[in-house]
Amino acid sequence: MNIQDWISQLLAAAEPLDWERYSVTMEAATWKALWADVEATQGYDDGLEAALRLLQATHIYRPRLGPREADAKEILLYRSILSMLDKADRWETYLAVWETIWAHTQHSVLVHRDTLAGGDSRFTPFVREGDGGFGPAPRAYGAPLAKTVALHFLYTQSRRKTVIERKLGQKDTATLFAKRRPLGPQALSVEAIQSRLAVIHDPER
Repeated sequence: MNIQDWISQLLAAAEPLDWERYSVTMEAATWKALWADVEATQGYDDGLEAALRLLQATHIYRPRLGPREADAKEILLYRSILSMLDKADRWETYLAVWETIWAHTQHSVLVHRDTLAGGDSRFTPFVREGDGGFGPAPRAYGAPLAKTVALHFLYTQSRRKTVIERKLGQKDTATLFAKRRPLGPQALSVEAIQSRLAVIHDPER
C-alpha cells in the first residue's frame, strides 16, 4: 500500500482510530512519508484532519502509551495542527487555535537554561513552575540554578505567532489577503476545529 492509499484510509476510517492503524501511522517511517506527501501535494486540509484524528487517538490510548510517550506525541500533533493552518494561510484560525491550545494544555519540554540567557522576556510566560503554574519560580537565596528549565511547548511557536499577528495588523491587508491561498472546499471551520479540540480537553462534553 502506498502512502496516498494509507492517508485516504486514515481519513475515511471510523473514529476513534483503531490501535493498529494509529500505531503504524505514528511510526517514524510512516509519519515521515505522510507529511512528505502532504507537503508535496499541499494537502493541508487533509493534513489537519489527519492530525486531529491522531490527536484524539493519542488521548484515548494515553493509558496504553504512558504519560511520557503520550505527551510527546500530543506535542508533535499540536504542532502539526498549527503548521497545517499556517501553511494554508489560515492565520486568524491559527491564532485562535494557538490560544485554545495554550489555555488547555500544560505540556512542557526541558531546555538548557542558556536558552533564557540575555533577558529575552518572550520566554518568561512559558516557564513552567514545579506546581504546574507558569512564570519564573522563586529561588532560595544562594541556591544554585538548575541546568535545565521546563517551558510550555508552544514557546517554539511564539516567534511565528508574533509574525502572523504583525501580518494581520498591517495597514495594507487587502494585498496580503489577495496573495493568500484560497480556502479549500473541505476546510474545517475554526468552530469545527475548536469543537474537536474541546472534546479532547473536556472528555465529558
